[in-house]
Amino acid sequence: MSEEKLKRCRQPAYIDGRYCQHKRLYNTWKTMIHRCEDEKREKYPIYGGRGIKVCEEWHDIRNFIFWAILNGYKEGLQIDRIDNNGDYCPENCRWVTPKENSRNRRNTVYLTINGQTKSVAEWCEIVKVSAFTVYWWVREKGKDYAEKRLSEIA
Repeated sequence: MSEEKLKRCRQPAYIDGRYCQHKRLYNTWKTMIHRCEDEKREKYPIYGGRGIKVCEEWHDIRNFIFWAILNGYKEGLQIDRIDNNGDYCPENCRWVTPKENSRNRRNTVYLTINGQTKSVAEWCEIVKVSAFTVYWWVREKGKDYAEKRLSEIA
């Protein structure tokens, strides 16, 4: 990335109190702050209410945008906390596709087959079995049963 581009991404461009240079990143930043700090927000209980915080460094949008650009942000990607119980901070965040993000949730079920651990959704793509079937196995017969059945197919 050019020195000039890095310099520009650290300079805010405000119009009527809104950040305009990187609108999508601004909206991501604003949503992240609200989820963790605004008790009136719908999602607060599953973010700030669980103790998830935004690191001090990222309270300055320029630092967040600078990190985002240097760490692979592209249009269409979403911010993802690697450890879902961890804070929003450079060490715990990355940019992923919506598909990847949907597979890194607190309620994601992981199965280990032949020494490889993957989400149910990933295994279903590999072995061409309905996710509904695998979730039924997990719910009704347990993870061990689901892993055994999938290992017979994989």
